[in-house]
Amino acid sequence: MQNAEIREISGMDVVPPPQIKWLVDAIGEEAALGFLDSNGGRRIWVPTKARGSKFARLYGEDIAAALSAHCGGNHYDVPLCREWRTMLFYCQGMSISDIAFRLGCSRSAVIRILGGRTRKIICRREQSMSDNRQMALFG
Repeated sequence: MQNAEIREISGMDVVPPPQIKWLVDAIGEEAALGFLDSNGGRRIWVPTKARGSKFARLYGEDIAAALSAHCGGNHYDVPLCREWRTMLFYCQGMSISDIAFRLGCSRSAVIRILGGRTRKIICRREQSMSDNRQMALFG
């Protein structure tokens, strides 16, 4: 793992992908995660002026302002960012089955992501977050 890609979250290093880094920087990780969770895969129209608009009422002023500044007056294809979301959910202590259900993918897809085979990043929880009665799955 490269030092430039490191950010500490619950004992694990997770960096937002470049396509949403601007959004995470503008509104924060939790808000960005919630937005992607509920809108990932959709194409939305972003107005040039978000303040007080129906768009702002629907998504919130902060998200609307960030999207308007970045791509106002255009359509925006909200990315899924499954790998990033998978790693964040794993850091929060969610089980692999729960992560798969939330992302709409298989358990094996989640295991591939967490094992680092999709982006060459190895994801591990702190020992305190895992059950010490169970053998480690990834190392």
